[in-house]
Amino acid sequence: MTSDSSDVNQRGELANSQKQVEQLSQEVLELYRQVNLLYRLGDVFRSGLQVEDVCALLIAESAKVVRARGACVTLGEGVKYGTRITDPASTLTVPINTPQGRIGEITLFDKKRGFFTAADEKLIKAVARQAGVALENSKRIEGLIEQNQALETLNDELRAIDQMKSDFVSNVSHELRTPLASIKGFAATIREDPEMDREVIQEFVGIINDESDKLIIIINDLLDVSKLMSGHMDYNLEFTQLSRILSEVVALLMIQAKAKSLRLNLDVQQDARVNIDPTRMSQVFINLIGNAIKFTDEGSVTATLTATDREISVAIADTGIGIRKELLPHIFDKFYRVENVVHQKEGTGLGLALVRGIVDYHGGRVEVESKEGVGSIFTVTLPTSLVAGTRVNG
Repeated sequence: MTSDSSDVNQRGELANSQKQVEQLSQEVLELYRQVNLLYRLGDVFRSGLQVEDVCALLIAESAKVVRARGACVTLGEGVKYGTRITDPASTLTVPINTPQGRIGEITLFDKKRGFFTAADEKLIKAVARQAGVALENSKRIEGLIEQNQALETLNDELRAIDQMKSDFVSNVSHELRTPLASIKGFAATIREDPEMDREVIQEFVGIINDESDKLIIIINDLLDVSKLMSGHMDYNLEFTQLSRILSEVVALLMIQAKAKSLRLNLDVQQDARVNIDPTRMSQVFINLIGNAIKFTDEGSVTATLTATDREISVAIADTGIGIRKELLPHIFDKFYRVENVVHQKEGTGLGLALVRGIVDYHGGRVEVESKEGVGSIFTVTLPTSLVAGTRVNG
């Protein structure tokens, strides 16, 4: 009996030892799996994954290592990855931290056997920390890529601006040189010939006067654009009948139109008194109507004034050479000259930039429709907030 009892006890101790060994083996195996997971994820996370890839990997590996049925990641911006299970029996939520602080959390649902343990939580925290660093690095990389793309775009824009400025300097040099050469040439001729006929002298003086006017226009454009770019353009607002400004501009430019045998018309359908700077707004219409005359070789130029309950519009339509569709987005840029591409004409390329700047100041907008070989329509629209009193029919 004593021997049998001893054998039973030995077998029991052996069984317990085997169980302990098996349990210890399972724990060692589990620890190995966890350590291996952490090392493997560390290598993967260091490979520069995108945010969605990091989250997908974190979800898949976390659910696998703790045997959860599902998981989801919620980042600080409210962006969610993975699938949230409805009415889970158990959950485990672990923060995703970085050295800078918490950036989100991962939630696991329904462990396949039993409930989530403290060991599960500890493991997922370690994995989440690695994922947090990977997410932070991913955002930094994305930020650097975006900055690089923005810098490339900015460099392209700067190169385009530099080219426009170079073209502008060339254009202005040409525009200044031509009238200066004429002035100097005719003045020298008058000076060297004291017996020149009075009629010839008058003709030469007239040419010198015309060329001087061209110089004044160019210099005024340069000064105005400089003021516009620096924000120092002066405006003196007063209530003015818009039709009066248009009438004065049309009268001023009628000589140019007749010299090209063009019909220059003013059609006042509705008129309004508006609170504007009359000098600056005259400058707008001189530029637009002057351009229409310059780029129209036959036909007509018509300025039409209309007003509604919401806005006042002046449309300048011509039957000129028109503008190609791909050039339209650039014509109001400073230093841009459409005529360099479609027609060789005088000009600095500043007029339309001034037009837009002045109209913008008044709270309005300027738009263009054009078809090459058919003509163009430039429309200046001002808000009714500038109107004084009731609209008057023209």
